[in-house]
Amino acid sequence: MWVTPAVEKLKMKRLEKDLSQHQLSIKAGLGGSAICRIEGKETKKIHPLRAQEIAKVLGCDVHEIFNKEEQKWTK
Repeated sequence: MWVTPAVEKLKMKRLEKDLSQHQLSIKAGLGGSAICRIEGKETKKIHPLRAQEIAKVLGCDVHEIFNKEEQKWTK
């Protein structure tokens, strides 16, 4: 299962905490440009554990800034 970012909500939360994209990436234990790629819509899907770390740094629930992706099964 993956989650998809609610980019505008994520950006708003980041700015409320007065964090740069790089600062949030590092505090969440991600590569320095991870948040830049997420907010720039280059990264479409994120592992839930990474999303949880981002939400933890931002002091919010993961579901406020990420959407659960529906799994599609093919035959």
